[in-house]
Amino acid sequence: MDKARLYQNDTIGKRVFAREIDDEPWWRSQKVPLICPFCGTRVVSQRTTVGRAPRGALFRLAADQLHEAVCPLNPTEVLQKIAHGSQGVATIHGDELHLALPDDMGQIDATAPIADPGATGNGGSFGVDISTVHPLLPPLINSAVVIARFLQKHGFDADVVAQFKVRRRGEKAAVSWSEFCHGPAPADQARLHERLAGGLKPKHPVAVYGRVTTVEYDGQDRPVLRLADGSGFTVRIRSQHPSLLSPLTVGTYVLAVGTWKVWTPRRGRPELQLFAEEHWQLAHWTYDNVTGRNSAPACPPPLSLAQRALRQARTAAATPKPSLGRAAGPSPRPRSSEPRPPITPAPAARPPIPPAPADPVAAPAAHPKPTDPPIPAVPEPAPALAPPELPAPATPLPPPRPAVPPRPTAVPRLARRGWWLFGRRR
Repeated sequence: MDKARLYQNDTIGKRVFAREIDDEPWWRSQKVPLICPFCGTRVVSQRTTVGRAPRGALFRLAADQLHEAVCPLNPTEVLQKIAHGSQGVATIHGDELHLALPDDMGQIDATAPIADPGATGNGGSFGVDISTVHPLLPPLINSAVVIARFLQKHGFDADVVAQFKVRRRGEKAAVSWSEFCHGPAPADQARLHERLAGGLKPKHPVAVYGRVTTVEYDGQDRPVLRLADGSGFTVRIRSQHPSLLSPLTVGTYVLAVGTWKVWTPRRGRPELQLFAEEHWQLAHWTYDNVTGRNSAPACPPPLSLAQRALRQARTAAATPKPSLGRAAGPSPRPRSSEPRPPITPAPAARPPIPPAPADPVAAPAAHPKPTDPPIPAVPEPAPALAPPELPAPATPLPPPRPAVPPRPTAVPRLARRGWWLFGRRR
């Protein structure tokens, strides 16, 4: 837990916070008893630990202590509420809550979200009510946001985190919550960066929990969220749609779910990067470390029809088109293995027989009508022989024109000399 209350002489005292523990306050040095801020269960303070499993300062339950049934920090009650509103995504196994993860991002938004009619959405009197995120989120994202906010109230106590696990589709064994959600410690994000840089891509979507430290802008004046600076890399959230990132301001806590990757620019540090495409990928809220109150969780507005049409056009333009090759022709007929017969040349065609010349004297006899008597043919006199024609004198042809020599391509220039024809040049 991130806060507790002093308990002296059977009287509930003021509220103290986990950030004061490392400074060794008076109530710690005097060993003043502490109780849960929402019930009378005994708690103890724990300083920041370093080493293989670093952990920040927090309050945790004393030995053999459990929260009261009405306490909002009672994990048993919270697990029941999450499982009730998850549409089967979260199931209870003993004292653990298992969250089923899909194989890819497309399966997260497949189930329509259902609003919880009993959720107030304002965080309740202590800011820990299990409220539905608006606009409505898919059951997986809504359950993950509730878990992250509940763990934030407990200061990500390892004993409380161990009660939440995730299970991949088709696998019976569940793994720790840290396999899905990376944060808030920089070591958690560094573990994800090292895993992605080594080429070991997760088989399911992952989440990064953190706090927005800076709002930057890229070359196209679009907002870029900077969460933290790891050891040799920077955590950033980008998007082609400014409306998805503009609601998030500095100091906002965010749970970003999606396909994270490592991008190395030409200049600057490598990035552990997420490109947000849908509104449900970014759930955010505020948290006051002084009062311990947090705002109701929310997410950016969904994309408009124009934004979705623009995204489809960009996707279609970036998709490589198949090359237009030659259409496949009919397959050749298989050749027979039998030997072919010899080809015999065709006989030469005989020249056509010219028709007999017609008799210039005899004329074809007319076919008489059947009723008319035949008319005897009268022989015609032979024509007189014409005198032979004398050939006309041939007209003499004009003499051929002399050949014209080709013109030179360039006029030769006379060499310049020092003496002129009529004396020395001046």
